[in-house]
Amino acid sequence: MPIGVLALTVAAASVFAADDAIRTTEDGVYTVEQAERGKQSYKQVCAACHPLDWYRGDIMKAWAGGSLKDLYDALSTKMPPANPGSLKRREYAALLAYILALNEMPAGSEELPQTPEALQKVVIKWRSKP
Repeated sequence: MPIGVLALTVAAASVFAADDAIRTTEDGVYTVEQAERGKQSYKQVCAACHPLDWYRGDIMKAWAGGSLKDLYDALSTKMPPANPGSLKRREYAALLAYILALNEMPAGSEELPQTPEALQKVVIKWRSKP
């Protein structure tokens, strides 16, 4: 194996072995319980203005390849319309988990993180047919 390829392989392995490894939405980055809390928040905050189709399917293609932080920021700066940014981080993370569940992204054993730094490390992977 050429030295350059070996060095790149070792470097990549060390990056993904670290605690700050990049994950995708296919890695089970939220829990079912968290998505359920998000569903309740959706009913209280979003349902009056946005039907469920607003959050699933083709509209999600626009977010593919970006980080969950981008989607979180969009939610937290626009929702609820009467008072953007007024929900707690935990509620915005739950709404985001619900959106992932609507798009058939797999649930996991850990809740979706609430901090911008942690959300930046999760990449949205588009599923061709949610």
